[in-house]
Amino acid sequence: MCVKTETPMAPRPSEAAGKQKMVEKPSESKALAEPSMLARYTCASILMGIFAIWGKFTFVEESELRVGDEMHSYLYPMGFTAFYLVSLPLLRRLVDTFVTVDMKLLLTESMILYNAAQVLLNGWMVYRFLDAVILRGHPFVGAVNATATGASYTVWVHYCDKYLEFLDTYFMVLRGKMDQVSFLHVYHHFTIAWAWWLGIWFWPQGDCYFGALLNSLIHVMMYSYYTMTLMRISCPWKKYLTMAQLAQFTTVVIYSAVSFYVLPSETEWKHFAALACQCGEMISLFLLFLHFYRKKYNNNKKSSGAENKAKKVMPRAPASPVRTSESSDTSDSESD
Repeated sequence: MCVKTETPMAPRPSEAAGKQKMVEKPSESKALAEPSMLARYTCASILMGIFAIWGKFTFVEESELRVGDEMHSYLYPMGFTAFYLVSLPLLRRLVDTFVTVDMKLLLTESMILYNAAQVLLNGWMVYRFLDAVILRGHPFVGAVNATATGASYTVWVHYCDKYLEFLDTYFMVLRGKMDQVSFLHVYHHFTIAWAWWLGIWFWPQGDCYFGALLNSLIHVMMYSYYTMTLMRISCPWKKYLTMAQLAQFTTVVIYSAVSFYVLPSETEWKHFAALACQCGEMISLFLLFLHFYRKKYNNNKKSSGAENKAKKVMPRAPASPVRTSESSDTSDSESD
């Protein structure tokens, strides 16, 4: 009985050249150099300078804030948000063209510093709002002109922090995490600056403190999680962040509806305009965050189902050492 053997055919020159190109392609990508400690701490120093400039224009004397009048011209949110939108694609092009170092490693200390500073800042705002309501007589709901409680000054700081939070996006772009720069992320940072500008323009001494209080509380949780992740510390409330954000939006809308009905007779049109703006912002964010949450949940459900199916099909392999991930990325959830 003869067994027919086939001699493998030699690849054609074009196929061989194509395979050679496919093999050589990975070596063509430029390797990122490891940044020096001097460069890393220089970035952190630049961030400290940004904090100092921001603090100089934010933490002014409370008596200098003209509560109820023009606290901040519309030219500021117009200029800052326009710069924000234009700078993102330009920064991405610069990073893709000129960056030759590991940006993730270069910005590690800067990101830890930034997130920790946001935890302290938002924690301070939570304290100030609670102090105004509990100890200084600011009404929980139905306030129209409570100017002596300090809540309006904290609302001002909260508004100014919206511009500092643009750094969330810049860190993502610098580190090449363009998948995290979603429509929801950019929409939130762009619109929330305008929403809080309208809040301090129309009604800084009233019930708008409540939305800032809840938002600051959520940010304490969120930036604490980011800081812990960068420092490789497990965060127990990670899986509850998106649910907490959805609860925040719902609570603010309910509070605004209650405020609408209990406001006294001296209420002006601008007070209702502030409530309408706050409700519109919260409802739009609720719908976008809910879509994000469902999409993420469905993807996780599909991936876990595929893994379980693969485990049933695949034969049992001998145990092997578990390789720990070296990634210290922050959450893939959207920041609020």
